[in-house]
Amino acid sequence: MSANEEVFISYSHDSVEHVQRVLALSNRLRLDGIDCVLDQYETSPPEGWPRWMDKKIRDSKYVVLVCTEQYSRRVMGEEQEGKGLGVRWEGNLIYQHFYNAGAINHRFIPVVLEHGHKHFIPMPLQGSTCYSLSDASGYNDLCLRLADRPKVQKPDLGKRRPLPKRPVKTNPAMYLSTPIDVDLWNVAKWRATFFSYQPGKPPILGLAFQNEAAARKIFEGWHERYGNNDRYEELRVSIIEGPIKGQDNGYTVQIGPDPDASIRRFKDAGYAFDEDILMCVSRINRMYPPPDSRNLAEFKDLYREHKTYFLAPGVVSEDGKRLEPIFELGIFKGKIHFRDVSDISPDDIDSVVLREDSV
Repeated sequence: MSANEEVFISYSHDSVEHVQRVLALSNRLRLDGIDCVLDQYETSPPEGWPRWMDKKIRDSKYVVLVCTEQYSRRVMGEEQEGKGLGVRWEGNLIYQHFYNAGAINHRFIPVVLEHGHKHFIPMPLQGSTCYSLSDASGYNDLCLRLADRPKVQKPDLGKRRPLPKRPVKTNPAMYLSTPIDVDLWNVAKWRATFFSYQPGKPPILGLAFQNEAAARKIFEGWHERYGNNDRYEELRVSIIEGPIKGQDNGYTVQIGPDPDASIRRFKDAGYAFDEDILMCVSRINRMYPPPDSRNLAEFKDLYREHKTYFLAPGVVSEDGKRLEPIFELGIFKGKIHFRDVSDISPDDIDSVVLREDSV
């Protein structure tokens, strides 16, 4: 063995019997191939006992602490003045090495010769594995630790078993139904789109309804279905600008499902999807802001800054003069589609807004 394979034994000279037991332990470990170092093997080191102890604690691969009541008292500095100076010196050195390692202990190993002595382990090492040498199993475990051999050999990692396919108990198309409850939306009466801003936070895109109870029911259903942040972006929100034949100047907001996102979510959940035909129902609101309005432009600027926004309901009076947002039902979202009518083809999901009767 090289020098760095040494195991230094630190103990207190409690009695002649105790000193002999420590010597017997060291001798037995050496016979079992562990290169133990003990002060009893030395007569008078030329560098002196303090430097010899410092070197052994610093250079040894492991330091075994034989913990007894007297050893603990001297290591913790609770012994009478002038007694146990050697152990107190070793204790200070061990504490310093332990401190320098950032309280991460790989080297200092507490052992007890009697099972009831575990409470004599010095406080900083009480979280470490302790070996009781009062029975054969404790000694064997200590030998394995000092030889860097695990008590149980970890087997090689095998090939991961594939998960069983989850049976589809219900047609996925039933789960991929539209988030738009037509009857509920008819009762809610979506009448306007509004924007709200708070300093330093993502902007809010609001849907203003006339019927508060129905509006709350719509968003509560979305929270139950998508959660607080619509992680899969199943709610598709688009804002389409540009002239539409037969309609006054303005922009259109469309709310509906994103079929690709919904299919991705249910495939991730283990469901099969066989290209069924899906019917997507959406709702459209046409806004006619005054020419100098910057509400939409400011929303777009803040969205580009934060890359996120909140979709929230609100309640608008029948005359359109009073609006009360319901921010607590907002849903955090990352995706929104800003479109221009010139970019929308007849087969586009947003093409429905181009119909003259779409409002």
